[in-house]
Order: sequence, then structure tokens, then C-alpha cells
Amino acid sequence: MIQVGVLLIAAGLTLTADTSITALSAAATEHDLYTSFAVRNAFTGDVKEKIASGLPVTFTYFMEVARRRPLWFDRILVRKTVATTVQYDTLTHQYSLSRRVNDEVTETSVAVEEADMMRWMTTLERVRLADPTALRGADDGSLYVRVKSRLQKRFVLFFIPWDVETGWEKVRLTLSGAGASRGR
Repeated sequence: MIQVGVLLIAAGLTLTADTSITALSAAATEHDLYTSFAVRNAFTGDVKEKIASGLPVTFTYFMEVARRRPLWFDRILVRKTVATTVQYDTLTHQYSLSRRVNDEVTETSVAVEEADMMRWMTTLERVRLADPTALRGADDGSLYVRVKSRLQKRFVLFFIPWDVETGWEKVRLTLSGAGASRGR
């Protein structure tokens, strides 16, 4: 068991301790439920090298609206997956960017500056999750939005898949008020 742990650490499969979801918020309007968040310290040396070589890099974000149920598993009401992809063109020195929501391309862009590319990849603002009228019956203070991200997919010993992910971050959700309050 110790040898496996040493192998995984030696293979560089752990995130830095300060890679995390930050600024998570949720807001509900009359017809839309949104979430916004960012990922801090997502670009490791390996990721930057891969981008600079022209290979595509994808960060995948998993979002869920759930209802807390005491003494039982929480009930997932809504699931969304957002994937942001970057591919650097070494001839034009531009970053081609795309964003897919549930495997459907929703937005594309081009960036020249690395900082703009990094912001595109790690900051999601006002991602629509659902129509809050469909969730009104469950609004008893037990609703929350949670988010996690998969930053890399690696292989140990060339055939064992290993996902590099952040942990889940949660924020309480109130549909009757103006938004959400930070909670765990």
C-alpha cells in the first residue's frame, strides 16, 4: 500500500494543496437559477507545457442542485457538466477556446494573451442550471448547489486511469430570496 502511494506521488498525480473552487455563488431569478465560480491555481507546470505544445487541454466542471435529506443520501435534482477546452496554435500564437454544456458547444472564443485564456478556462459566470419554478416544492431550506472540477486525466503505468479533481464545494440555495448564502 505504501509503495502505491509513493508511486502516485512520484507520478505527480496530486493537485497542489491550494487548488480549489472559489467564489462559489448561486442566484435565482424568476425564471432562471444560476451559479458562478472560479478555480484557483489550476495551471500546473504539466498543464502549461501541454498547452504550449499545441495539445488540447480540457477542464470539466460538474454542477448539481441537490436536496438534503437527513439520514439518507441527498437527492440530486439537476446535473450539469461544463467542459472548457483550450488549444494553442503555435503558428498564429493564439488560443482557441470552446465551452460545452452537457456536450453541446455553447460558446467559442480566441485569446491572444495567456491571462485571458486562463480566466476563460477557470472562471464560469452565470451558468444556467434550471428553471426555479420546477424546484419550488423543494424550497424548505434544504436545497444546495455543489460544484467540483476535473482538471486532468492521467494514466498510471500507462493503463490505469486517474482523474485529478478538486473536492466538492457547496453553497446553500434559497429560491424565495435574492440569492444564496455561503455554506458547507
